Amino acid sequence: MKMWKLVIVLVLIAVAIYAVPRLGKSTTIEQNGNQVSMTIGNHHLTASAMGNEITDSFLVIGGFSGGEMYFTTLLSVIPLKTAERLHRQYGNFRKCGSPGAAEGMRSTIPVKLYADNHNVERKLKKVNKLANAGKDPVIKMTFVQLNITDHKMDYSGEMVQVTSQDNTDAFLVKDIQIIEEEHSF
Repeated sequence: MKMWKLVIVLVLIAVAIYAVPRLGKSTTIEQNGNQVSMTIGNHHLTASAMGNEITDSFLVIGGFSGGEMYFTTLLSVIPLKTAERLHRQYGNFRKCGSPGAAEGMRSTIPVKLYADNHNVERKLKKVNKLANAGKDPVIKMTFVQLNITDHKMDYSGEMVQVTSQDNTDAFLVKDIQIIEEEHSF
């Protein structure tokens, strides 16, 4: 075999190793006024936007490390103004023995995040990775809060209604900036 043919084969193998794990579920999100339709893998969700776009900053203190999911990521966040107030009042409120630990836990909000575009998805996954590594990143997001009104799953060609008592806040993230990759008080 000639050298150039070997190089082509090796390049094709490298591309396959890089691309195949990223080919999984497809995501389509469409917004028409306040109505949002989302298809994530075999999950089909309908939601209504609750109000206008909001821009706010958060301290991210936890991420999602699970398998197949019907959202881009799940993060545990504390509004940055609240985290700064807790730090001024208690010092390192993130330590279990801190006098501010209980209030810090009460201030933590779990949020399901849906990425409006690929760039946002890429950044959310990076934030999730940083949070899971204990880095406590600080982010600034522009988002719309969602009320999920319907959730169906395509199960072998049949649409099955998904019922849930989950009341976790859901946000459609339009833009995200990573202000600090690792925050410490």
